[in-house]
Formats: sequence, structure tokens, C-alpha cells
Amino acid sequence: MKYTIITITEEMFDQLEKLADQLWHESYGELLSCGQINYMLRQFQCRKAFERQTREGYIYRGLVIGGNLVGYTGSQQQGDRIFLSKLYLSKKYHGLGLGKALLEDCISLYPECHAIYLTVNKYNPSYDIYRHLGFEVIDSVVTDIGEGYVMDDYIMQRKLLNKVK
Repeated sequence: MKYTIITITEEMFDQLEKLADQLWHESYGELLSCGQINYMLRQFQCRKAFERQTREGYIYRGLVIGGNLVGYTGSQQQGDRIFLSKLYLSKKYHGLGLGKALLEDCISLYPECHAIYLTVNKYNPSYDIYRHLGFEVIDSVVTDIGEGYVMDDYIMQRKLLNKVK
């Protein structure tokens, strides 16, 4: 399947916000309440959040197929590790290696880093995919995110080959 991975610029943040809304309802509809999904979208997956995170050094990359943005990552270097804050892909494109392509693209942005880590909901099917891709659970956290909502997550990390200290 032909695709392109691009850097998402500020001019694309409205498009990214719409995609996030679609993908979050698609991905988390069975895991979280609609209220929590909408709250988290307003807090973490909106233009203002993307602008703030970009100022904080986050890099947003998008996967484009047929001229349509169908997936994205958001990441930041933290010391000698990469924090993969976001990796989302339309379900229509699951199972084709495109999520892995987004992950490898993200890793390539930070050649000096020795590991990549992320948080994943303990009940998210993506947990098994991350395990398959070499991630290991290094911690478990419950985070109060406001308005009575919590995130019940694993912190997973993958050491990067040829870069282990």
C-alpha cells in the first residue's frame, strides 16, 4: 500500500483535531465512556494542545494515503529516551504494517535516543501489539486527569537496537 509520512504543521492542526476525534471514538468506544473520551479530546487532542505541545518540543507526524490523513504520532525527546505520546491509525488500515511504519518513523527522528516509551490503557488491545513490537511493561500508573476521570495505564518501554548504553 502506497503511503507517505509527513510532518504535521500548525496549519494542519484543525485537520488533526478532526482525525483525533474520529480515531478516539473508534479506538476507545468500548474502553471508555463517551464523556471521558470527549473530555480527553478537549484536553489532549485539540488544536490548543497540539500548539502547546509543539512549543514544548513535540513532533507530530502524519500518515497519508490517497491524499487523506489516516494516522499520526506525537513524540518528544526526554533525555536519552523518546516519549511516544500518541500513535493512532484508522482501523481501516490496521494489520497492514502501517502502525509499525509510524513507530519506526518516530524512532528515526531521534537517532541519539536509546529507548522509546509510552503509556497504554491496561485494557487496550494495542497492548498486545506493543508487546509484539518489543515493548515491555516497566510500570503501572493510575493518573487523575480531572472531572472525576482517571487513566489506568501501563508504561511500556522498548530499548532501541544498536543504541543500548
